Amino acid sequence: GAVPSIVRPGAKVSYVPGAALVLLTAPARAAGGFAEHLPVGEDVDFVWRLAGHGWQVRYEPAAAVAHQHRVRLGSWFARRMDYGTSAAPLELRHPGTLPAVAMSGWTAAAWAAAAAGPPPAGPAGGLAITATATALLARRLAPLTGDQTWPVATRLAAGGTVAAGRLLGSTLTRAWWPLVLPAAVAVPRLRVPLAALALAPPVLGWAERRPPMDPVRYVGARLLDDVAYSLGVWRGCLRHRTARPLLPKLTWRAPAG
Repeated sequence: GAVPSIVRPGAKVSYVPGAALVLLTAPARAAGGFAEHLPVGEDVDFVWRLAGHGWQVRYEPAAAVAHQHRVRLGSWFARRMDYGTSAAPLELRHPGTLPAVAMSGWTAAAWAAAAAGPPPAGPAGGLAITATATALLARRLAPLTGDQTWPVATRLAAGGTVAAGRLLGSTLTRAWWPLVLPAAVAVPRLRVPLAALALAPPVLGWAERRPPMDPVRYVGARLLDDVAYSLGVWRGCLRHRTARPLLPKLTWRAPAG
């Protein structure tokens, strides 16, 4: 993207590719350099270890470096799968950094209720959960926000729930589709909400970036990219005998945004 950012787990830019890294030699040596046994994800691991040693790594979008990309479908798809296999070893080396999705449990419960229940009960259940989370958040914020407590709590809780829908949609296609697709086939009422969640991130991405291609091809390419990556994630999980990159990380404290 076009916004500079610090790079570390949990940041807006959580990783960068190693095509162009400018480093001080002292911290590079202190962090141990690249892990040579990692065929992919070695640049992510290196940057995270630098951050773990207290060094700041920043993404600078003004720097541009040409890179020879794979342009044939087969080789591109295979490489995207390879990248996905890095999730399991990275999670094992840096526990807690690569869940399938990280969000408030209240938000996840609201979306699950809205998607799983038949209308109007399902959406009403989601609204009820969001209202409960808003009330709990308002109680926490009251000492700090005074007469603005409810407007602030509503904006944070409701706005966070809406934004989380995009995050959940990405997770469906980048991690969970081998489970979600059979569920949608078996339970007809899940098809529309799950399809809407899955399509929302690429459609919104096209609207924000306006790339030099039509929205149909862009959305198709994004979904194909997600499928390739998720196949790699599952393959890596099987190889390393861990399911942690496929599991959500939920927090149940009243959400603060």
